[in-house]
Amino acid sequence: MIDSALSNKLQWRTELSPELINKLLSIAQLRSKLTASELDDSSIAHQGISFILEGTVTICMQTPNLKTVNNIVMGQGDWFGSYDIKNAGYTPFFLTEIEPVRLIHFENSDLQRLAGENIEIYKWFHSLSFEAKAKWLQSQLMMSENLPSRIVYLLIELAAHIPFITGQIPKLSVSQQQISQITGIARQRVNETIKLLEKEKLVHLERGCIYLTDLTGLGNKLEDVDLSIRDPRRSQQR
Repeated sequence: MIDSALSNKLQWRTELSPELINKLLSIAQLRSKLTASELDDSSIAHQGISFILEGTVTICMQTPNLKTVNNIVMGQGDWFGSYDIKNAGYTPFFLTEIEPVRLIHFENSDLQRLAGENIEIYKWFHSLSFEAKAKWLQSQLMMSENLPSRIVYLLIELAAHIPFITGQIPKLSVSQQQISQITGIARQRVNETIKLLEKEKLVHLERGCIYLTDLTGLGNKLEDVDLSIRDPRRSQQR
């Protein structure tokens, strides 16, 4: 169970009875310093529901042969995960931690027990099903765009979820290898695109991080891209 200071930070997304909220709080776990196994096979995403207190992660969907086919960025105040009592062998999601995260996590086994006691919990599950809908749909649209546009979109989406002081150059603690894994784009093509952006003075590279030196100019690269569902250029620290 978590303390009252943490419980007050939870945003339930729908009106729930005090009884159900208290039961949910009784099973809530504070999680931080996620292990490699929790990220690589995304056990934390497949075995419960989590609320992000701090930090930023990408959630990537992959095929059984480990090809990335879709990805979204989640940050402070977002919910992710799934309630699945089947425990299927195929786990399509993996996480990449961009900024260290602290989570409030609800285990599937505990949720299953609560569901047997109070069907109101399904109202909560239903509300969470809309949590990342726009992000997933926009991500699917981006898969039909050219590779440079997909990379630029990811950089801007990451910037929209990472706090930075006005006037400060946004810094993304992400490597080109991670960008390749997140997008499913070959490492060489990622390098070519990032080098071109650096030549245009839109980004600046340092070891293990990328500075977005001209966020407006970077956003202009997406002028001809269909961002009708979600435009991350308008989402700086929601």
